[in-house]
Amino acid sequence: MEKQTVNLTDNMEGFKQIEVDYKKYETSFRRWLVQEIESKRMSLMEARSRFQLPYFFDQLYKDWQRKYSEEIILSLPLMTAEERINLKKLETRNKELEKQLELAQMRLTAVNTMIDIAEKEYKLEIRKKSGPKQ
Repeated sequence: MEKQTVNLTDNMEGFKQIEVDYKKYETSFRRWLVQEIESKRMSLMEARSRFQLPYFFDQLYKDWQRKYSEEIILSLPLMTAEERINLKKLETRNKELEKQLELAQMRLTAVNTMIDIAEKEYKLEIRKKSGPKQ
């Protein structure tokens, strides 16, 4: 008597194979989900139930993790409230310094113009000449 081998796929007539369109998941969603799961803010089971992900999401997640995990490591963490306040202060200080620089440049231009006029009108040598002809 010969042994018959039976495969599980031989009796799959009543089951529908679901084809999933992977393009419906945006790249930003994939990156975000990988980050959430890696940081332990969400588990695979929670993600699957919350977003109605397919039953084979574990393998899909591994693909996403391989693809997007490196980018997440390179990304910068979010700024804290204290860092945001410091940034605002630095931006304000930068604007003040830019105004001071602009005023200093205007004063320098005015002084140079006055010296040029004085040298021309009153024939005075106000500026030192450079080099050996002093």
